[in-house]
Amino acid sequence: MPSSQKTSGKSPFDTEAFWGMPLVVILRGIDPAILKPLTLALTQGGLKTIEVTMNTPGAADQIRSLIQWHALDGVQIGAGTVTDPSRLEEAVAAGASFIVTPQWDDQVVSMCQQMTLPFIPGCLTPTEIVRAHEAGALAAKLFPAEALGPGYVRAIKAPLPQIKLAPTGGVTVERLKAYMEAGADAFGIGSPLFPAKILAARQWGEVERMAEHYCQTFKSERLRRDSISD
Repeated sequence: MPSSQKTSGKSPFDTEAFWGMPLVVILRGIDPAILKPLTLALTQGGLKTIEVTMNTPGAADQIRSLIQWHALDGVQIGAGTVTDPSRLEEAVAAGASFIVTPQWDDQVVSMCQQMTLPFIPGCLTPTEIVRAHEAGALAAKLFPAEALGPGYVRAIKAPLPQIKLAPTGGVTVERLKAYMEAGADAFGIGSPLFPAKILAARQWGEVERMAEHYCQTFKSERLRRDSISD
């Protein structure tokens, strides 16, 4: 994909910027009252790719609000849990610049291809993972990652090193490091970034600190991995 691509009526997606820090923040069921301070803390901590799941009440409105609030911050806003064409259409109408699904869906993938809309489909088996790569996916979302672990990533990467994998589900900082050692390329990260008790206490400084910790861990691990490959 080109580094910046536009689809009709939607926000552009910067692929180069994404791969600079390929950590996707997953927002599911977030109270609209805390959406702005939460995402401000996350973006100030260095996380610039945000996914609002479409099973969140008012998801389309949240996507629109985030696009408006972060228009000048270089933040990319997409939609997750896009399980069928109707949810895809709703996400696109709201301005989502990328799509994430929990499963492989032929119709959703075909529509994303037609709209040149970046997509990260949920995959589990080697067949699904290869299919995602051949379909032009940004990455294959390895889900549910916590049920498989870093060893599964390592096993997939051994015969298929060219395929980009994005473990999603239960990705703590410690697990992120282990996944990167196994060869993972991107990540979907939700509640480990902002545990419920931190949200309840409105501890935005702690959220920003955690975001910074994830970003620094990713950068350090990538640098270590690159030095080994050189």
